[in-house]
Amino acid sequence: MIAKKSSPADAKRAYLALLRHRNFALFFAASSISELGTAVAQIGLTLALLVSGYSASTVGLVLAAETVPMLAFTLAGGVLGDRWSRRHLMIASDLLRCLSQGALAALLLAGHPPVAVLMLLGAACGVGNAFHRPAASGLIPQIADAAHLKDANSLTSLAGSLSIVIGPAIGGLLVGFGSGVLAIAADAASYAVSAALLAFVSFPAGAIALQNASFLTELRQGWAEFRRHRWLQLLTAQIALQNALALGLFFVIGPSLFAALKGGPQSWGVVTSCVGVGGMLGGLLVLRLSFARPLLVIQSAIAVMAGPAIMLSFGAPVPFLMLSSLFFGIGMAVTNALFATAMQKCVPAGFLSRVSSFVGLVVMGLTPLGYLLSGPAVKIFGAHDVLAAGAGALLLSVAVLLLSQEIRFGRPRTGQVSADLA
Repeated sequence: MIAKKSSPADAKRAYLALLRHRNFALFFAASSISELGTAVAQIGLTLALLVSGYSASTVGLVLAAETVPMLAFTLAGGVLGDRWSRRHLMIASDLLRCLSQGALAALLLAGHPPVAVLMLLGAACGVGNAFHRPAASGLIPQIADAAHLKDANSLTSLAGSLSIVIGPAIGGLLVGFGSGVLAIAADAASYAVSAALLAFVSFPAGAIALQNASFLTELRQGWAEFRRHRWLQLLTAQIALQNALALGLFFVIGPSLFAALKGGPQSWGVVTSCVGVGGMLGGLLVLRLSFARPLLVIQSAIAVMAGPAIMLSFGAPVPFLMLSSLFFGIGMAVTNALFATAMQKCVPAGFLSRVSSFVGLVVMGLTPLGYLLSGPAVKIFGAHDVLAAGAGALLLSVAVLLLSQEIRFGRPRTGQVSADLA
């Protein structure tokens, strides 16, 4: 049996008990608020720069300036997340992001700062992201016991999906009142609140793999731990491919097909909003169900995520696109929650930040490539052929991974994730 359903009352008791746990409640509130602030700022930053007279190329440079340091420092963030206090590292990252976004809002409000300054502030925010994410991945098992890991990850994923839905709406309202600067300022405030909440989290210090080892030694040990789990390597490569293909096809080619149509932008907005709604439903689904074969369920979820590309390739009507986008969001939420839970249960706590940094580097590294190649591929092969090929490649990855016994039965050869993710 792949999944078994718990009663609504049991599911409600499980996550309410988790939220009553002081440390997790503080972490969950901090994470949710900062995620919402980021979603609000995503629309605000672009509009604030454009309204201030900067070109679209400058907007691209500022966004790239945030992304490149995030990729460059992710592995360092993983090592420090296993070596130092994860809570302190997250607080420091929040404060850095608060200062960078606050300074950006103040400078845009005061005038027209140089592009180099904008890029520097974007880079500071990217560095904060690089150190925050691996630490957060390792922190969850320290504040939620093994029996509640799945619920902790699904609640966190649910909050992220809710932010995707309501964040742009709030950002749009703030842009209307302050030309985008208010949205950036709100993001800065969200990081300050997150840091304040994390300051009250208390737990025993996490395991430190090698207190006297060099940085490179600890990095090599993290890589060795990552390589020890074949299922983790397979899924990391597949999720990276999924992000490069599914996200690139959906968020680059999709809107280009609707841009010139009458009412097209509005229709595409409705389609994309279904992704966030699906993400919330997926989070609730993971809360309600327990999975005897979580790695097999992830394959089903990834297969479902090929739906929007298939629908777009056939020119399906908007209602069909909305339904496929809903399932796209469900698949994404299920994949993220179950993958994070499996990794947290399988990888020793002292290696978790380093291993998650390797996973994040691969997954995040291929995503921009998907965005960059989508446009040129459409010019060469045509949008519908590229969409069909991308969906086919994603489904082929599912077929290939199902050849692995570890994936089919959800039991890595280490034997450490053989129990239900209950």
